[in-house]
Amino acid sequence: MNLQHKSMWRWLVPIAAFAALLVLLFVFMPGDPLDWVAFFIHRETHPWLFLLLMLLLPLAGFPITPFLLLAGIKFGPLGGFAVTAAVFGAHLVISYLLTHSLLRPFVWKLLARTRYKLPEIHADRRVPFSLIFMAVPGLPYAIKNYALALLNVPFRIYLPIGWSINLIQAIPFVGLGHSIIADPKLALVFVALLGAGYLVALKMRKRFITPGGD
Repeated sequence: MNLQHKSMWRWLVPIAAFAALLVLLFVFMPGDPLDWVAFFIHRETHPWLFLLLMLLLPLAGFPITPFLLLAGIKFGPLGGFAVTAAVFGAHLVISYLLTHSLLRPFVWKLLARTRYKLPEIHADRRVPFSLIFMAVPGLPYAIKNYALALLNVPFRIYLPIGWSINLIQAIPFVGLGHSIIADPKLALVFVALLGAGYLVALKMRKRFITPGGD
């Protein structure tokens, strides 16, 4: 292991361990989950606590959707979207670094004992492949970020595509979170957007993933 990888490990491993610990605490936390939700969106609750949890928990596999809804409630539509954009960027950078310093070498060693290997994406197909991979549903948010980083997709493609697709998919959830409190009628618009997005996702899945899809 070279010095660069050792330097990454010094801060990436503690981040991953702390994120996993937070997930365990949330899974086994006492009390009603609604009480915790009310605590996080309360005006007196410091926003940095919410931002810390939104940054770390999804890295360990915690669902991102609750945070998107809560971000819309706590920060409003524009503030929630700005927070989401910043956190998504951090997630992608950390996921890429974790994957290439820890996960990818482990996977390579594991696959070396089998007949399988990671697929190599041709240079000409990296952009369309990354777009389809991130846009088509099927894998959870964190798994998608890590899985795309496992492949031979360079960071200059991985970051902007992952960031833009994740943000587009997050817009209805952030808007829905805000509208539930501020304007329940507007919530119907975001529910409709989610429904339309789901239908588009089904067609994309059928076209690009389902065998025999047109």
